[in-house]
Amino acid sequence: MKHIEERLKDIVNRVFEVDIMEKTRRREVVEARMVYSRILRDCEFMTLSKIAKSLNKNHATILHYHKNFNYFIKPDERLWDMYLLCCRIYTETDHVANALDLEECRKLIFSLENVIKKLTLDISRLKLDYKTYKEKETTYSPLYNLIHERVPGSRVDEITRKLNTYLNGIHNYKK
Repeated sequence: MKHIEERLKDIVNRVFEVDIMEKTRRREVVEARMVYSRILRDCEFMTLSKIAKSLNKNHATILHYHKNFNYFIKPDERLWDMYLLCCRIYTETDHVANALDLEECRKLIFSLENVIKKLTLDISRLKLDYKTYKEKETTYSPLYNLIHERVPGSRVDEITRKLNTYLNGIHNYKK
């Protein structure tokens, strides 16, 4: 797998149609370097020195790029769109699946299929629980409403004990 810097260089070079390693001060190359350094700084949190080393530049040059990024890139709609395109390509292709070989991909697929099966079973169980709850709610709705209307929250424990005693009496009486 390519190093982060090499991968990003390829992306920026393709989008800007330049070589950012070329020793030149042409505007389009400098703008491409600005985009490259900004993405590494924002997405990878690289130090200025490390970014500078990857471009064979001084860290002060990278600092200058960052200080002037908002003045050069943001106001220019075409450059801003190219920057966003580079960011999108870089972040979208930076996925774990891109680093896996065929056997690892197969294992990942089987693992994910098992997760899907488990989640499907969980959903079925939850639907059944919900159906049972709805049936109970329909059956005991008048009782729930009566308790909700007539029992203040501060007396729930006391009323629960009294109801339990009353219902125990009914249960024992039927025998």
